Amino acid sequence: MRGTTTLEALVGRVHMQSRGNHDQVIPVADIEFESLGTARISGKEVAVLPSAQRLVANKLRIPMTYLERCPQDLQAHNLNHWVKEEAKGRDTLFCRFSGDALRACFTDRYTAIDHIEILYKMLEHGFAATQEVQFSLDESLMLVKVPHYDSTFSVAPRDRIVPGVSLGNSEVGTLAFCLEAYFYRLICSNGLIALAAAASSRFRHTSRRALTEFPELLGQVVAESGRSQNQFMISTQTPVANPQETFTRLNTQFLLTKKMAEAVERAWPLEEGATMFNVINAYTRAAQDEALDVEESMHLERIGGLVLSMVRQ
Repeated sequence: MRGTTTLEALVGRVHMQSRGNHDQVIPVADIEFESLGTARISGKEVAVLPSAQRLVANKLRIPMTYLERCPQDLQAHNLNHWVKEEAKGRDTLFCRFSGDALRACFTDRYTAIDHIEILYKMLEHGFAATQEVQFSLDESLMLVKVPHYDSTFSVAPRDRIVPGVSLGNSEVGTLAFCLEAYFYRLICSNGLIALAAAASSRFRHTSRRALTEFPELLGQVVAESGRSQNQFMISTQTPVANPQETFTRLNTQFLLTKKMAEAVERAWPLEEGATMFNVINAYTRAAQDEALDVEESMHLERIGGLVLSMVRQ
């Protein structure tokens, strides 16, 4: 689900999506799998959602690709064997549910930061309820981008870019909490996420530091935004002799999947040109491809930011 709305309306949407979500600390010995997609937890049959399947496979050190190929009885045999091994060294797991379905499973080091907490923190620290936000939201993650139209700048006579902030979060282990600079290109609605120079812009879910230091993080993002604006101007003056070779090198460097590389290939004719600015915009335009999910789109916007950071005078 993607769109543009107000911060207040997004709060309501996230509230609706979160209805029925709840957490429990479950003894490891009380978990028994009937297949990759079904388990009995404390004697009750529950569906295991794809987000939880991935986490369980990683936690038990079973290759997910192998499990997916196995028949259900072999899935259960493998999972239950390693659950018993896990129980020898761990008493409990922190489990997140959506209704009766298991959506995530973590160790006790995990610290929950829910989407709604982040939205409330935004309201608490100066974002207006009526503020326009661009959002992507699915069962795995939330991405909120806030454009600051008053700070719009130009890189060409009819090519204007709006700086802002990007906030990303996952409640099911897909993404650490991220607060980063964001740039919105008005002429084509491309979005770019510039990774902040400060390492503290990304927080794993092992503490609540991201929320307690929220105002300071915003200040870091504003500083990063100023540095990146200068990089945009440099990128428009940086020639690219062979764009296709450049794409091949960058796609390999940033580990693009075949699906994402094909999206970039489709986007290039819309952004074709002879500078690094055009190359960057091919990645950010590709992020709009309807064939991609939220995580893939966000990855391409971040690659745009990484390529921008590589531009030198």
